[in-house]
Amino acid sequence: SPSLRPAKRSALIVANTYSSSDPLPGCKTSAQKVKQAFESRGIVCQLEIDVSAQNLIKMVDEFTVKNADCEARLFYFSGHGGNEAFRIQTHGEALSEDLIMFEGNRGKLWEGGDFVIGEDGLHVFKDQILSSFAQDNQPAVHKILMFDCCRGESSKEMGAAKMKPFKLEIMRSKEANLKNIHYKNMVILNGTLPHQVAWCTSSGQGVTKFCSYLCSELSKPGGVNISALDEAINAGLEKDSAADSAGHRQMVEVTKRGISRPFIL
Repeated sequence: SPSLRPAKRSALIVANTYSSSDPLPGCKTSAQKVKQAFESRGIVCQLEIDVSAQNLIKMVDEFTVKNADCEARLFYFSGHGGNEAFRIQTHGEALSEDLIMFEGNRGKLWEGGDFVIGEDGLHVFKDQILSSFAQDNQPAVHKILMFDCCRGESSKEMGAAKMKPFKLEIMRSKEANLKNIHYKNMVILNGTLPHQVAWCTSSGQGVTKFCSYLCSELSKPGGVNISALDEAINAGLEKDSAADSAGHRQMVEVTKRGISRPFIL
C-alpha cells in the first residue's frame, strides 16, 4: 500500500436541499460552515450539493480511491435521513417495509438500518457508505463519518418505533459481513440518537443544530479529539431549549470501531 503522508487530511462534504420536495435549504449553509471549519484545521475539502443516491455512492468510491494516501479521511452529510427495520426485496426490486407478502414464489428480506436520502428521494444505507469509505482496507487510516440528519420520524421517536409482529431469519447485506479490519480506526458521529429527528436552528432555513455545535467546537483553540466530540456537543445541546424533540432532547451518538490511537483535529 502507498506510504501515508501525515500532513494530508481530506474531507468529502455533501449537502442535499431537496428543492422539489420537502426542502431543507439550511443543509447547504450547514455544509458550507463545516467546510470552513474543516479548512481552518488544514483539511482539504470537496463540497458537493444536491447529489442523487446513485451518484453519492459513486462519489464516495472515487473520493476513497483519490485519497488513498491520506492520514485521515472525513465524510459529512447534511440532509434527510431515517431508519427502517428491514428491507423487502423480490425479483431484485425493493418494496415497502410494510409489505410482507412476496410476489411470485420466493423473495428475500434484508436487514435494514439507518439511511440517508439522495436528492432524488432514494435511500442509501449508511452501511453502503461505510463499505465504500473503507474499500481500500487501510486500517492505519483514520476514517471519520458524520451524519447530520434524522434517524426516524417524530411520531416514532425513541421507544415509539413501530413494532413488527412476525418472526423470521434475517439475511445480512454484504456490507454487514465485511472483515473487521476494514473498520479499524473508524469513528461514526450521528447527529441524533436512534429514531430521533434532527433540528435546524430556524425552521429548516438555518444551519442544523449539529453543525452549529460542531463548528463551535472546531473554532476553539487547541486540538479537538474526535472520540470525545459527542460529549462536548451533547453538553451544549443539553442546555439548548430549542433542541427538544417531541419530549426527547436531540443528542449526538458516536460509534468507535477499532481505535488504536487518538485522532486530533
